[in-house]
Amino acid sequence: MIADVSSTQIHKAHPDHIAGTSLRHPHTCVFPGGLHTSGFVASRAGALNGCFDERSLTTRCSVILSGECCMKASGQTHHFQTCDIILAHTFHDNFSFENSKEFSALEIHIPLPLLEQMKITSSPGIEKRSLGLQGMAMKSARQLFGYLCNNRHSGSPSLTSDLLVGYGLAMTTLGYAFTAWNVEQAQSNERHATCLETARQTLLRNFDQAPTITQLAVMCGLSPTRFKELFRQQFGCGPYAYYQAHRMKYACHLLQQKNVTQTAMELGYSNVSHFSAAFQRQFGCSPSKWQRIPH
Repeated sequence: MIADVSSTQIHKAHPDHIAGTSLRHPHTCVFPGGLHTSGFVASRAGALNGCFDERSLTTRCSVILSGECCMKASGQTHHFQTCDIILAHTFHDNFSFENSKEFSALEIHIPLPLLEQMKITSSPGIEKRSLGLQGMAMKSARQLFGYLCNNRHSGSPSLTSDLLVGYGLAMTTLGYAFTAWNVEQAQSNERHATCLETARQTLLRNFDQAPTITQLAVMCGLSPTRFKELFRQQFGCGPYAYYQAHRMKYACHLLQQKNVTQTAMELGYSNVSHFSAAFQRQFGCSPSKWQRIPH
């Protein structure tokens, strides 16, 4: 039978003798600033349905330490496995979750005010990447997981020194997570910028036959939708609008030397009226009228 629970019930602190026996009984600890950490251990495969019911926006940083899992939320299915790190915004929504046997994971809830204080912006939705098994982020996550499992006081350590150790491990894990994420994102942005510039040059290479969006997207290693979105961000308009604006600008150059029909043919138009209509939309007058205006 699949349990129906809320996310706050899942992360609720439990007595030591049952903590860690299922996804509903985590090892948990709350640190200063509202930093909530949970360590999940499940020896058997399981599943549950739930809803995110936090009162305010929370960013979750999760690390899969062993096994694998599947989560469905907002009409999407996400698969995670050992060494995956996940950053996700939570908002009121239903979800379902399934885990494999011998599953363990660390989850840190970061309140929005804490992120703002650290001047960190996390992306909306759910994003994941793979950590190196021996990398520092994975090492600190395992250390924090061990701290949670060894903490005998559910909810919060009683000793200030214990609290500092746990808080330090939590912040170190987040530091590695966000730093690596930002570096990776910067590298990805740089790669995209280079590819988009190559696509832009390809787009303007021939005004008599434009490459397709799919061809340009493949050149950048992107889906057509993502390519159009990033192109608009970098150049201020969509690929076709950009191409057409430069095509009509080149038409002005040709019209100084050729007649309207010759210009239309050189630009790849099989119908002169189509060229004239495009020119009219761009400049507010017909090509023939533009030729009569002193330049």
